[in-house]
Amino acid sequence: MNFFTFLTLIIGYFVYLTYRPYLLDIAIASLMAIAFSRIEIKLSEKIKNRYLLASFITLVFALLIFGPLLYFIIVAGKFITHINIEDIKIVILKAQNLLTYLPNEIAGYIKNWLTDDNIQKIYQSIMPIVGTLTAKSAVFIKDAFLIVVFFFFAILYGKDILLYAKKVIPLEDDKLEKLYFTTSEVMSVVFYSTVFTALLEGALFGFIVSLYGLNFFFFAVMYAFASLIPVVGGLIMWAPVSLYFYANGNIQAAIVIIVYSIVVISIIADTFIKPLIIAWVKKFFGNDIEFNSLLIFFAIVAGLSSFGLWGIIIGPAITALFISVLKYYEKI
Repeated sequence: MNFFTFLTLIIGYFVYLTYRPYLLDIAIASLMAIAFSRIEIKLSEKIKNRYLLASFITLVFALLIFGPLLYFIIVAGKFITHINIEDIKIVILKAQNLLTYLPNEIAGYIKNWLTDDNIQKIYQSIMPIVGTLTAKSAVFIKDAFLIVVFFFFAILYGKDILLYAKKVIPLEDDKLEKLYFTTSEVMSVVFYSTVFTALLEGALFGFIVSLYGLNFFFFAVMYAFASLIPVVGGLIMWAPVSLYFYANGNIQAAIVIIVYSIVVISIIADTFIKPLIIAWVKKFFGNDIEFNSLLIFFAIVAGLSSFGLWGIIIGPAITALFISVLKYYEKI
């Protein structure tokens, strides 16, 4: 090891210590910049100024990702603070009427569990979430701001970084570019197909509940996030909402929401429209790689368990990066 290599390692270590609190934000911004690289190339034909181009893409990124998240955190915080234990009891007592349609053993077990003491415990466990959500909101806003800033610079200087990588990485230029663009294509298809599908299903659910007086945008955002979980994602949303209407005596709304969510969203949108969205995204990015929805599901779950909320982005991105590297080895 020569002196220069030793000096580089020492400096690199202190750079790591300096920027360690921001490494996750930098990683998210970098991964998203890679996912947006194809769009950047297409938009660069229309927008010649690199600063204007980077600003426009950053604005779209911020509105697409962090706008709904910030809105959801703020509204959810206000909603939780207004939760009343008596309202919870009324909903649960009304829901117990539905137990008559279940087998006696299951119905008896649920009735024994839904006692006043247990309801009180549930309420007491919910309320600390308010303080946690408030504290997490401040951290989230800070991280969101930093990610947007890092994303802007990653888009602005992405080409320069790639050119520098060509000089220092011991890999032929064409192979390095192929690896980069393969990674970009895979991440783009996974990211955009997931986002567009979630937005579609969220909008469909927001539409039906808005007909019965609920907030369209809030429930659209909630359903969009819930839909990221395959199979049970929609159930997490339409079941409580239907139960709420049933408990308040609006049986028609409860039935309509259940039928609509199963038929229109789960069957038509998720089964028939979602493949069309994926096909369109793959055609747009010129990608022919097949993706398993179960793989995306595990990527999101693993990301959430490892990185928290940001895992929704990091999990699929890392998985897509790994897939692209494997695909790269097929071509060399």
